[in-house]
Amino acid sequence: MSDEIFRARLEPSGREFSLYSGESILNSALRQRILLQYGCRNGRCSSCKYFLIDGEVDFGKVSLYSLSENEKEEGWALLCQARALSDLTIRDQDIADRDDAPILTPRDETAEISAIEKMTESLWGLQLVLPQPLTFYPGQFIEVEAPGRPGSWRCYSIASSAANSEHIDLVVKRIDGGEFSGQVERLARGFRLAVRGPYGMNYLRDSDRPILLVATGSGLAPLLSILRSSAERRDPRSFQLYYGARTAADLIFRDELYSMEQRLPHFRFQPSLSAPTSTDLSLGSPGSSTTADRSRPVPNPSPITLSRISAGRVTQALQRDIADASPFDAYICGHPEMCDSVATLLLAKGIPENRIFRDDFYPAV
Repeated sequence: MSDEIFRARLEPSGREFSLYSGESILNSALRQRILLQYGCRNGRCSSCKYFLIDGEVDFGKVSLYSLSENEKEEGWALLCQARALSDLTIRDQDIADRDDAPILTPRDETAEISAIEKMTESLWGLQLVLPQPLTFYPGQFIEVEAPGRPGSWRCYSIASSAANSEHIDLVVKRIDGGEFSGQVERLARGFRLAVRGPYGMNYLRDSDRPILLVATGSGLAPLLSILRSSAERRDPRSFQLYYGARTAADLIFRDELYSMEQRLPHFRFQPSLSAPTSTDLSLGSPGSSTTADRSRPVPNPSPITLSRISAGRVTQALQRDIADASPFDAYICGHPEMCDSVATLLLAKGIPENRIFRDDFYPAV
């Protein structure tokens, strides 16, 4: 990191923090417990788009869809990518969901892979052991540095419970050519990875409202952390999980989620299959476990539970089941198009916008 240090001032709030020229503005802020709005952390989602009142920055690598050349000229920047070239004055955003949760300062660690498993054709489960527990909120994520590519970091949501925080579970979607995921088949137990975190603003909030969880693919990971953590502390709220996959073979953690209905009061699991096979909707038992942790015995779900598997996308299941979304807090995780569709549907069904928490899984730039 460069020794050159600048200062940032947020207006009109007056909050100030130091800026290190070799580090993104967002990282500098988070390390100093200054909460700024952000999302994907890789320059794609535009959640961290702030207006620069004064000062100069290196804009970094950003998607033209998230920050156009005209916006740069006007003075906008994505703080997850921008690096300071001078002192800065930044127009502050009003973060409507300031819920008084303590800000968790990200830290750097070296983790060791304790288990790795191919769960589906494209999804892999990784279990990491940390030298000391990592405090995080259920729903947050960490960044992992790609082996052999210093400075290339990728975001992965934590799937494990916050109560067992020296062990971190991740779900990695393998992408051909991906700097980290493209190497997942070559990783093995005992391999060491540089990680940092926690990050993320879509963690489980304290409230007395029922919780609606919606995910597809690897987007299940942060919601699984929410459910595992809530089950351990016997959270009295109602939880409904709508999870979309192509076929029954793609329903990762299926057995654990069925059994969780017996461990977490008022929890209901509703899987949807967008491309079911001829046998998927007439399953007689869940078959072999697809969870990353096979050490815990899981009872077979009842036929009544299995009968809830439905054909179609999660939006169709929500359209059918949720008449009034206004009572819920909603957590949506997965592909941005799915998140858009679900959020639009729930808004039309009456949920206030500030009670929708989205974790859009954008591919890295």
